[in-house]
Amino acid sequence: MKFFSRVVLILLIFLLRVVPCEAAGKVIIISLNRTGLHQVAQSRNLGPWLARGAVGLLNVGTADRPTSEHSYVTLGAGSRAMGTEYTRLAFNAEEEYAGVLARELFFRHQGFKPDGLVLQTVPAAAVRANKALRHPVVPGLLGETLREGGRATAVLGNADGQGYFRESAAMLADRSGQVMLGDVSRGILKHEERFPFSVRVDREDAWQRFSALYEEADVILVDWGDTVRLDEYRPLLSENVYAGLQEEIYADSAWFIEHASGRLGDEDLLILLSPAPPAGESGAGLLSYILVLGSDFPAGSLLMSGSTRRAGIVLSTDVAPLILNQSGLDVPGMMLGRVIIASGSGGAGDLLAMQAGIDRIFRLRPPLLKTYVFLQIVIVLGALLNLFVRIVRNELFEPLLLALLLFPIVVLYLPLQNFTQISAFLVTFAAMVTAVALVYYLIPRAESRFAVIGLLTASSLAFDIVRGAPLMKVSVLGYDVVSGARFYGLGNEYMGVLVGSAILGATAFFSLFPLRRKVLLPALSLFFFSLVLLIVAPAGGANFGGTVTAMVAFLVTLLVLGQVRPGWRNGLSLLALLTGVAVLAVLINLRVPEGGQSHLGRTLFLLNSEGAQALADVAARKASMNVKLFRYSQWSRAFLVFLAVLAVLFYRPRGMLTSVHQHYPGLSAGFLGIIAGSITALLLNDSGVVAAATTLLYAGVPIILLCGRTAGHNNFGVQ
Repeated sequence: MKFFSRVVLILLIFLLRVVPCEAAGKVIIISLNRTGLHQVAQSRNLGPWLARGAVGLLNVGTADRPTSEHSYVTLGAGSRAMGTEYTRLAFNAEEEYAGVLARELFFRHQGFKPDGLVLQTVPAAAVRANKALRHPVVPGLLGETLREGGRATAVLGNADGQGYFRESAAMLADRSGQVMLGDVSRGILKHEERFPFSVRVDREDAWQRFSALYEEADVILVDWGDTVRLDEYRPLLSENVYAGLQEEIYADSAWFIEHASGRLGDEDLLILLSPAPPAGESGAGLLSYILVLGSDFPAGSLLMSGSTRRAGIVLSTDVAPLILNQSGLDVPGMMLGRVIIASGSGGAGDLLAMQAGIDRIFRLRPPLLKTYVFLQIVIVLGALLNLFVRIVRNELFEPLLLALLLFPIVVLYLPLQNFTQISAFLVTFAAMVTAVALVYYLIPRAESRFAVIGLLTASSLAFDIVRGAPLMKVSVLGYDVVSGARFYGLGNEYMGVLVGSAILGATAFFSLFPLRRKVLLPALSLFFFSLVLLIVAPAGGANFGGTVTAMVAFLVTLLVLGQVRPGWRNGLSLLALLTGVAVLAVLINLRVPEGGQSHLGRTLFLLNSEGAQALADVAARKASMNVKLFRYSQWSRAFLVFLAVLAVLFYRPRGMLTSVHQHYPGLSAGFLGIIAGSITALLLNDSGVVAAATTLLYAGVPIILLCGRTAGHNNFGVQ
């Protein structure tokens, strides 16, 4: 019996013991920090390497500015993070800093003796700096996960100039600030007067040190600091001297990459990237680049991730999940990035063209939208004033008001990314004049105009979402790749446009056929329900705030059109319906694989891992963004003007809105729905004032236009 018990015990121990994952392969990261894609692509030494693997533009957004100390902490956290001035202070354990050994400083600051060979001496500073952020950030999470998974990490090199610049260690340091192996001392440098700060990476010595580390480490980061020193020194150099030194540095790094790639096995990965852009860059120049070489990243392909869903663009936060995935380890839920994959074909030339288009839209967006919003305010207030003082005939304002409604669809279709700023303004103006002329002269009836504009706008946006949003990606009302606010789905600008235009178009169409109410009401319900599903779908609009906005706006519209009387039973039914759709949205996102989850899916994941604090952080972040936008965004001015105009018309001229309601009851139902949706958008979206303004556009402008028509046929005490 004893023998049998011992056998069972041994079997249980064997079956229940923790079996570590086997690493899929080694990962080599070579950092050419503060270099740009255009520089590397033009290099005769480094340029050819961009064609040997999968490439992508790298959004290097952090929780602060895209500088090196913030960028490396972000890479190590897998979430937008902040570094501090102390992030630069990394040393070999036996190095001295201010007369004290680094391991002794570490013990003083952390309270325990280190076992790593490379140490960040003040890791607690980054922890404190990131505590105030309203999204999950764990500095050192990549290094911690690798260490817990039994993977050895190493950092080699530095960007030292007049001081210590060793922030690269933050990428692979664990939560306590330790990297297991490596050398970040100045021993890797050699003296050379021609180079910035009289030092240069000794490439042969760097290779020898790397070769030794390669045998022991699973993930190795090589910081080729010459690129940073050159960028720091650039203002002091003539262009010829700068270009010559740059090519020498690129030649050295290409030599090293050639040797390192020769060591790669079938399961290994080599990553070349610039964590931060060169000094002085702006616009799309702030987008960096990344090259990945490996069996799953064929030459001539583009990189993408679940964070962007756009071939050719990935985020800095996606690099950590890529490394963990390659190392055979699970990605922690506190990392907001997604695993990078190869998708689509293309090369450096395609990326440069994409970057140029992104830059044109980035620089065009502020002046064009400010002009549009300014004209909204001037035209709407002018039309309102004209109702009272009759400076000109009200009909003269109609083309201008129609132009405000047509602008979102016109800029959806215009390929403005191919034009300079001045030519883009001219093209937009010509397109607007043409669109207004066609609508104004070919469609005389107001309801017909609203039906055409609204339904054409809504259907164009819906079709674009189904196709993966190729038009919104390059529209001034679409995504902002540089700031990284959204890369896929339905952004808040066009979300408001979609909701507002759909209601305006549908109710205008409804008004044209008042005797077909029994047929049209179910058809409108189906149309609205389809749009809600499209907006909430993770592979579609992926916008939960927009989903609730659309639900409220559509339901109010349908209830008024259907002449449903208010009451507690109807209120409970409405609440149950809203809750049901919200639950449906949650269930859809829970069943979607992690790589394809929307923002709602990620929030649900964090809610499961962090509890109610995750929701509190989301709410605080949205509120903070709305306050900021309300103070500084031009859209807040447009929103307030529309509200003020509606408030004035509610009281004066007396009886005008009542007359509009009597003449256009279907449209009036839509206006109530749009106003309800606008308020909902303001409360529930992180850029709520933007969505609220673009939604309210489709009620404010038609109401002003119809009031002008009504005033021309009735006497409301207006002289």
